[in-house]
Amino acid sequence: MFVLRSTITAALAMRYPHRTYVLDDGRRAEVRALCKDLGAEYLTRPDNRGAKAGNINAALPVTQGEFVAVFDADHAPFVTFLTELLGYFEDPSVALVQAPQAYYNLDSFQHYGRRRDRSGAAPWHEQSVFFDRIMPGKDRHNAAFWCGSTAILRRSALEAIGGVDTHTIIEDMHTTIALHARGWRSVYHDRELAVGIAPDDSSAFLVQRSRWARGAIQFLHQDNPLFHRGLSLQQRVSYFASVAYVFEYLPKAIYLLTPVVALFFGALPMHGMGWALLTHFLPFWVAGLVTTRLLSGGTTPYFESERFYLLKLGVMLQAAATYIVPGHAIFKVTPKSGDGGDHRLAELRNIRAQLGFGVASLAAAAWAAVAVVADAPWQLQGLDLFMTAGWALMNSFLVASLVRTLLQRHHRRRVYRFPVDLRARVSAEGVTAPARLTDLSGLGAGFECPGHFPVGSTVTLSFETQPGRPIGATIQLSMVRDLGDGRAQYGGAFTELRDADRRQLVLFLYQLHAPSLFRQAEELPLAQQAGTAPAPALAA
Repeated sequence: MFVLRSTITAALAMRYPHRTYVLDDGRRAEVRALCKDLGAEYLTRPDNRGAKAGNINAALPVTQGEFVAVFDADHAPFVTFLTELLGYFEDPSVALVQAPQAYYNLDSFQHYGRRRDRSGAAPWHEQSVFFDRIMPGKDRHNAAFWCGSTAILRRSALEAIGGVDTHTIIEDMHTTIALHARGWRSVYHDRELAVGIAPDDSSAFLVQRSRWARGAIQFLHQDNPLFHRGLSLQQRVSYFASVAYVFEYLPKAIYLLTPVVALFFGALPMHGMGWALLTHFLPFWVAGLVTTRLLSGGTTPYFESERFYLLKLGVMLQAAATYIVPGHAIFKVTPKSGDGGDHRLAELRNIRAQLGFGVASLAAAAWAAVAVVADAPWQLQGLDLFMTAGWALMNSFLVASLVRTLLQRHHRRRVYRFPVDLRARVSAEGVTAPARLTDLSGLGAGFECPGHFPVGSTVTLSFETQPGRPIGATIQLSMVRDLGDGRAQYGGAFTELRDADRRQLVLFLYQLHAPSLFRQAEELPLAQQAGTAPAPALAA
């Protein structure tokens, strides 16, 4: 519930006159009460037909405003979201403006690197190449599409195409293709203006990627972009590439299987396999790496990208199979919070097939080594055997690297703790000591200070997020770690926090602190903060 509270609070605080609606398909009394408490308007409907797309369509007739900003429940907008994006709509042909989807839980499963790099940018994550390189390229061909959240749409354009498309589970892309076919334009604003939650573990990650992949196959079945009327050639190619990517995992599977089959059974895909790999495939592979590196601007590091390719292999092949045997695709919401448990070993169930490939590859390489040592007659000899065994070892190394990634522990709190460095004071039993806040969320905090407070004790924490506006919170300690020199590190959950202080804390975390993780060093001049009409912000 705190995730939704943060999004609503941030949406209400956006500059520019607007109304904020919460679209609740769960029909929950506690969400209605939360909206009343915060000042947002609550909307629901009698059924969940059409999933997210149907939810938005049901809200359109009972809301007002020419522009509709859409946020997922976990995407908290920055204060300048509306003022930076509404100016694009001065062009009457623009129906959609999409901003990147950025993620504040920098230790998530899909992030690589726990700290910011030397340039000050946030760590690489699995979608970096899409939002940093692919979407700006699509924008040049008027083919940037709605990504479901952190976007503004023109209401009249939506109504002209009959609302959000409900035929597939990738309603955002399908809606955009209908807009483009009617002659409307889209714009990609290459600057982070909201932050959300990236999947914390492989299970949540695969739920999300499976939904996207099955939706892409649905799209190809029902409305192949190559044959969609009203689209330009560039748009057809761009949209087709955005849905046909699922099939690139077929050669990935062949790539894993080939050295195993060759080493165990002697079935060779080519004559002179060693020299062919060395003189043809290896230069092609290196050229591909260099080209990808140059085109992506470094947003596709090889080993990290290959690990994610390997992880997604199973769900992508399952989705690709539905092209031949279509099934009913269900919209599954991506889990957004942890339960406090440690599920690392259970995560390995998600890669059972990949583990099988890894063990088989290692066994095949070992079998090749035995053949060399024993000087046994074998289909592969010399360079052929050496190159194929090296290929198998490389594949087993990638599987081992994926296992290591899955076994790393990520945060499993209900709400992510932002790393901070704030001065504070701790009071307990009449004693007050200076402290330093090290991590902070709307539900708890971590800090360092002299002295010793036992686990389970309650202390009062006072700190400032804005000069002259101190926040006071009572916190029950659940973690104590001795740092030496009479100091200790503490962590715990808030037991008492005033509503005004909670609001101030949320706005600090999501609209002041989070933007500093990205390219938000300064705001646009007022002359560029254009806009012509109020825009209701829908947190769906």
